[in-house]
Amino acid sequence: MPTHVLKRASYLSIGRPLFLATAAVTLVTCVSGAEQNPAKDAGSQTSPVASAAPEKKAPATTSSNPSEAAIRASAEAFIKAFNGGDAKAVANLWTANGTVADEQGNVFKGRKAIEEQYAALFKAHPTARMQVAIKSIDFPTPTTAVEDGMTQVMTKDNDPPTASRYTAVHVQEDGKWLMASVRESTMPVASNFAQLQELGWLVGDWESKTNDATARSHIRWIANKSFLQRNFSVLRDGFLLSSGTQIVGWDPRSDRIVSWIFDSSGGYGTGVWSAVPEGWAIDSVGMTADGVLTSSKDRLIRVPGENNVFGWRSMDRKLGDTGIPDVPEVVFDRAKEKQ
Repeated sequence: MPTHVLKRASYLSIGRPLFLATAAVTLVTCVSGAEQNPAKDAGSQTSPVASAAPEKKAPATTSSNPSEAAIRASAEAFIKAFNGGDAKAVANLWTANGTVADEQGNVFKGRKAIEEQYAALFKAHPTARMQVAIKSIDFPTPTTAVEDGMTQVMTKDNDPPTASRYTAVHVQEDGKWLMASVRESTMPVASNFAQLQELGWLVGDWESKTNDATARSHIRWIANKSFLQRNFSVLRDGFLLSSGTQIVGWDPRSDRIVSWIFDSSGGYGTGVWSAVPEGWAIDSVGMTADGVLTSSKDRLIRVPGENNVFGWRSMDRKLGDTGIPDVPEVVFDRAKEKQ
């Protein structure tokens, strides 16, 4: 496939027809094209050790049992250590000879082995974060506790969400509750990540600048990475001209990627996506705030192997029965600073 060369069109050169003659959401980042009226105004699995020691998030209620309260306090310490990437602090929550058994049956024994595994995890997935639901804490003896719950691991990387069920055995040593054993089993995660992962490279902040006009987009995963959400804005001389939100998801009936877009002018639209050699083609239809139907054929252009720049253009545009000018290719660059 030939390498596509992005051509940087002047945003100002398309500004007047775009803002006065069409309802198109300008300069789309993740999905293009619901036409609106701007004039009125979204891998590899996480290491199994990630969920081997659950991030135990204590319920809002306070236990009257001092031992249970101490275990929940230890859980909060685990959350802080895990989210801070502190492998040593995580390992110190186990007994000296404590064990972790992951979903694959691997067993890590002793604080040193546990620390090494967490250190490797944090290095490979520095954005990994856990969510945990503690289901029960039982005390078979005064110095032993058994905790059951569920964990979920998410990252900001283009990795799928993972989840597991766990059982943690705590023992009391010198008046302090420590984990002696943690075992887990895989739990399926309901997510459309697999169908959308080809668009995962778009996650982040994007910007296109020309003279006094700036178009910005922030894209993130939402809902167990089943959808991509894009918040966008267009500014001129520092003043906000338009903004809105776009959701990209999967339609199981048509086996296609689809999108929905909502603009600050009150317009809205939908798009149906198809993979093409240069990137993605989006057939878009919509409606302006005053009830005029719109349509366009849009392109999200990706240079092969390039994750920090992409192009967008819009063709065959109609506002009602009237054809309006195409939008020439506009180039977006990944923003160096978070918007």
